[in-house]
Amino acid sequence: DALRLAASAQIRNAATIGGNLLQRTRCAYFRDKHANCNRHTPGSGCAAIHGDSRGLAILGTSSHCIANYAGDLAVALVALGASLTVVAPDGKARVMQVEDLHRLPGDRPDIETNLKDGELITHIHVPRREWDASLYHKVRDRASYAFALTSAAVAVRFRNRRVDEIRLALGGLAAKPWRCHAAEAYLQGQPLTIATATEAAELCFEGAQTDEHRAFKLELGKRTVIRALLDVTESQL
Repeated sequence: DALRLAASAQIRNAATIGGNLLQRTRCAYFRDKHANCNRHTPGSGCAAIHGDSRGLAILGTSSHCIANYAGDLAVALVALGASLTVVAPDGKARVMQVEDLHRLPGDRPDIETNLKDGELITHIHVPRREWDASLYHKVRDRASYAFALTSAAVAVRFRNRRVDEIRLALGGLAAKPWRCHAAEAYLQGQPLTIATATEAAELCFEGAQTDEHRAFKLELGKRTVIRALLDVTESQL
């Protein structure tokens, strides 16, 4: 689902999986060489913080950057517990979790991933798990060929109609795919109902930072989580 909802068929046909994971921020100020942007010119400031920040991050932001990661596939892979094999120029390989690939901005937003110089992604490993259901839910300004304003990927296993194990990741809301650890812990052993899904959504957005341009993303993000959790439950009825 995440791949099907990404970009256009023409772009998908020409793209690579590794390139998809490493796509850069969609922040307009990052792409404007005349704008102050700590990602392309460290120390120059962040024009987005005082400008039009619609669509940018509300989770994991810093005073140096509020750009968001708008990709789809990485969000799904984080929810599925996937890992990567990366190979250095000298041939040495190491394994890292997809969840650890991207970095939050902190005071060095120009360093976007935890890859070392010259490392290449060669394999993606998705563990074979007995999930009862999984899905990817994406909300965007138009029905196709648009980046996510918010998205949610969820994988769940039930026992006696209660959550036995769940993984939940969000997209479009932070500088990296955002894993909702607190919500996962809360849902353990719970039935997935409107009430528990609503509480889980609240936990996902603890500490969110918004302004007049991004305030809508807080409510939209919560509704995206609720819809994803309820839809994955209905798929088992």
